[in-house]
Amino acid sequence: MGKEEEKGIPVRVALRCRPLVPKELGEGCQACLAFVPGEPQVVVGTDKSFTYDFVFDPTTEQEEVFTSAVAPLVRGVFKGYNATVLAYGQTGSGKTYSMGGAYTSDQEHQPSVGVIPRVIQLLFREIERRADTDFTTRVSYLEIYNEEILDLLCPARDKSSQINIREDPKQGIKIVGLTEKAVGSGPEMVRCLEQGNTGRTVASTAMNSQSSRSHAIFTISVEQRKRSDKSSSFCSKLHLVDLAGSERQKKTKAEGDRLKEGININRGLLCLGNVISALGDDKKGGFVPYRDSKLTRLLQDSLGGNSHTVMIACVSPADSNMEETLNTLRYADRARKIKNKPVVNVDPQTAELHHLKQQVQQLQVLLLQAHGGTLPAAINEAPSENLQSLMERNRCLSEENEQLSRGLSEAAGQTAQMLERIILTEQANDKMNAKLEGLKQHAACKLDLQKLVETSPAGELREEVEAIRDLQQLITQLWDETAACVAAGIDAAGETESAGATPDTSGCADAFTTQHALRQAQMSKELGELNKALALKEALARKMTQNDHHLQPIQSQYQDNMKSLEGEVANLQKEKEELLLALHSAKKDANQAKLSERRRKRLLELEGQMGELKKKLGDQAKLLKLKESTEHTVFKLNQEIRTMKSQRVQLMRQMKEDAEKFRQWKQQKDKEVIQLKERDRKRQYELLKLERDFQKQSSVLRRKTEEAAAANKRLKDALQKQQEVAEKRKESQNRGMEGTAARVKNWLANEVEVLVSTEEARRHLHELLEDRKTLAQDLALLKQKKEAGENPPPKLRRRTYSVTDLKVPEAEESITKQIESLETEMELRSAQIADLQQKLLDADSEDRARQRWENVATILEAKCALKYLVGELVASKVQVSRLEGRLRQSDASCGDLHKMLSEERAQAAQAEADLQGALVRLEQQHQEKVLYLLGQLQQSQAAEARLEESVSEREQQLLDRLRFQDEELEKMREVCEQNQHLLRENDAIRQKLTLLQVASGQKLSIPRAVGPSPDSSYEYVPPKPKPSRAARERARQRSVAADDLLSASAPSDSEDDDDWKPQRAARAAKRSTCACKGWCGNKQCGCRKQKAGCNPNCGCDAAKCRNREADAAASSPVSPRRPPSPQPPRLSAAPGNEVVPREARGSSPWGFEPTTPDSQARALATEPRRFS
Repeated sequence: MGKEEEKGIPVRVALRCRPLVPKELGEGCQACLAFVPGEPQVVVGTDKSFTYDFVFDPTTEQEEVFTSAVAPLVRGVFKGYNATVLAYGQTGSGKTYSMGGAYTSDQEHQPSVGVIPRVIQLLFREIERRADTDFTTRVSYLEIYNEEILDLLCPARDKSSQINIREDPKQGIKIVGLTEKAVGSGPEMVRCLEQGNTGRTVASTAMNSQSSRSHAIFTISVEQRKRSDKSSSFCSKLHLVDLAGSERQKKTKAEGDRLKEGININRGLLCLGNVISALGDDKKGGFVPYRDSKLTRLLQDSLGGNSHTVMIACVSPADSNMEETLNTLRYADRARKIKNKPVVNVDPQTAELHHLKQQVQQLQVLLLQAHGGTLPAAINEAPSENLQSLMERNRCLSEENEQLSRGLSEAAGQTAQMLERIILTEQANDKMNAKLEGLKQHAACKLDLQKLVETSPAGELREEVEAIRDLQQLITQLWDETAACVAAGIDAAGETESAGATPDTSGCADAFTTQHALRQAQMSKELGELNKALALKEALARKMTQNDHHLQPIQSQYQDNMKSLEGEVANLQKEKEELLLALHSAKKDANQAKLSERRRKRLLELEGQMGELKKKLGDQAKLLKLKESTEHTVFKLNQEIRTMKSQRVQLMRQMKEDAEKFRQWKQQKDKEVIQLKERDRKRQYELLKLERDFQKQSSVLRRKTEEAAAANKRLKDALQKQQEVAEKRKESQNRGMEGTAARVKNWLANEVEVLVSTEEARRHLHELLEDRKTLAQDLALLKQKKEAGENPPPKLRRRTYSVTDLKVPEAEESITKQIESLETEMELRSAQIADLQQKLLDADSEDRARQRWENVATILEAKCALKYLVGELVASKVQVSRLEGRLRQSDASCGDLHKMLSEERAQAAQAEADLQGALVRLEQQHQEKVLYLLGQLQQSQAAEARLEESVSEREQQLLDRLRFQDEELEKMREVCEQNQHLLRENDAIRQKLTLLQVASGQKLSIPRAVGPSPDSSYEYVPPKPKPSRAARERARQRSVAADDLLSASAPSDSEDDDDWKPQRAARAAKRSTCACKGWCGNKQCGCRKQKAGCNPNCGCDAAKCRNREADAAASSPVSPRRPPSPQPPRLSAAPGNEVVPREARGSSPWGFEPTTPDSQARALATEPRRFS
């Protein structure tokens, strides 16, 4: 081992810069890196340079990167050295592309193939060249995801807990439980790579659509034995590491799982940076924190250990990523200071055997020298034979182990495939079950609906109504489409003429439109005639059907009338026969001549009524025949209507087809014209919008430019002050410790001012980058519009109007001016960005940050600095609190303003809604008025028609009413004659009773005919008479029955005297009156006490008296009231009623009235009267 290897070999660093991606070009980003031709050096900004072992600019191909940096490591593997290729950089900087982590077998011959596939190809080419050596190649593939090691070649990736990291003093870092597959060719190793790539964790972020979310390590183990010398064996490993990129949440917009992944990635890279810093710092010769992360633990041999290491630092040239690029360059520069000590890896058993063999040979040489002869052959051959047998057994065991491992891996793969199939089958089964449940529910719903329709009693009626509505809607729609098509044809013809098209096109369009209009007019005329005829027939059928519907209740009524008339005819016939028998018997009796004459008249009336009833029966039979003929006529009309409707549907279908063809043709023409108009309108609108946006952006960018210039000036002043302070500090250090506090205070104030200015510059830099991105987008949009205007798509290359042709050059000139202005603004922004970045590089120097606190050398200076910093912190906290209070107050006022604004908007919206509602209501009222007027117009027209139809019906009703009134008058005449006869008999009986009373001088017991009426619905129970307290016993007088005296009575002189009245009757009449001043509502009233009603002879007020109203309300509704007269009371009776005593308005106790339930109640309620 040479002196160089004893001192250590540094880690070699290759810088790989990718080109600007389209997204960065679209944002207007500029390159911030400059490459020195012929030198491995890169310059950031203007004066910040870094030197590495290899520097590859954006034009370098993958082949050159592999040949220069990686190929020597692969060849060193065959010498027994370990090797590591490490890709590091910002997310989206091209690490996976450079390493070839997404490689597939289809990309074998493409120039974009990365490092890993090229390593595989070179490895097996070198193996084929060394035919005298036996090679055993194994691969393993793992990833570190969220600080967990996952085996990418193991199907069961969830067994991360079984993978552990162990450290062997002889073999170094070992991973227990990691799958290693033996491969014999390049395609087998590529398949392992593809298998691992498919299982690697990849997600999308705002910076990269395919961002690696884990660190991946692809390890190739190579064992080699020379066939000529079995004792020589070498074992080496090649680690190909694709690190996940460092990222910022502000740029990646990561949330949830992506944010957690980014945090773990940055933590691992931070630990790796700490290890690199510890290894690269010569002053810190102490502890290296390998165990802080699993990544650094696995890379322990690659960094500062037994390995040749190459780091490929991938960077982005965009100035928007300049800060991340600078951090990567510093990271790589520190890595160059790491020293590794690689050694040849020999098999421990082989090395031990080789060492023993050398000792044996040395001993044999010493023995030979001592004896001066040669050793026997057996002694020389025995060790070699034993060694060969051991090696042969070891080889057999190794082959068996490889076969078993291969079978185990295949079985594990099959198991994984079967598990995957089972999962897919279960998922498909679940989906099918869900679909089956949905179909069952749908079928059940359909069955329920079908049952509901079947069980509904009005289902058929609803179907007919819906069918009629559908037909009406279809007819209306066809009419509207026909009218619209005709109008569209006319409009199309007019627009075609006004558009100024070519003569051939306009002539063809006019001819087509005219032909279509004539054809539509002819079909419309035919349709109109057909509709008129159909309307007439439908109206006739509707009227006849309506008459038929009206005749149905009349028919049922006539049938009932016929039955009743037949019954009346039968009754009249029976009565006629009885009258004929009575008339025949009356001829024998001479005393009944008057009655027979009446019966003869009644017989004639019955014959007349029978004739009329038979005539009515004949008329009703004619009406029934007329109804049957009407139904037959309606059936014929319905057949004709159906035929005409089918003709109309056929004609309308033909019209619709013709209109559809014309509509399609017209729509195509209109679409072309509308597209041209819309395109011109959009271009004008976009031009105005772009001008407004450009003016706004110009003002905003001008303001931001001024702010950036001010910040740049402040930063420049701060840097100048810092430099002056540094010079003053150097001078003051020579003067001693005088003014320590002031010096520290000034120094800290300057440092704080520099840091604040730096952060403000960063903020302005970010704003300038965003502004440039916006300008780049606007510029790309304007260029696209300009290109589209010069070379429009084929679909848009149509003839436009002359006005548009005149406006196109002006629009193009305006767009060109805007493009030039935007390019100028972008150049200005790029210059400002470069200037700010250079200032930030000067202010954020790594040496300055490291030496910042070296100026504080004593505790006194530290105390002064701490005191000043605490005071500044308190002041800043107070200022922040005050500003927060103002901010809260501003937020509160802003919230109040927003609330007021929302209320005003709500009021405005409510007012607008009320206005809209009022407009809708007015429109509804207007429509209702129009509808009412139309209805009134239709009703007036229908009323005139109905008036003519109803004149005959009214005349018939009047005739029937007159006939009924004549019959009632005849009945009333008969009742009146019966009443006259009964009155005469009543007068005679009353006179006889008066004579008998005067003659006998005794009380007469008159039987009262107040028994219950046959028509009464209840039985009256008379009240018990109250016993009088001052009752005196009188001499009982013998009662004489009136029936005994009537037979022997004789007329008296007093029956002609109208004013004569018995004495007791007069007193009784006098006692039956009252003189109440109130309402006669209690028993203080004499009339109410005697259970009688007040009469006109009472002295009470008729307006207040309630007893009078009760008596009036209890009067009979049958017989009409008659005014009081001095004539003697008469008897009035209705047919079929009994005659009972009645008081005429309470003035006479001798009147009679017909017995009804009300009259019976009044008679029973009055006090029993006795004749004196």
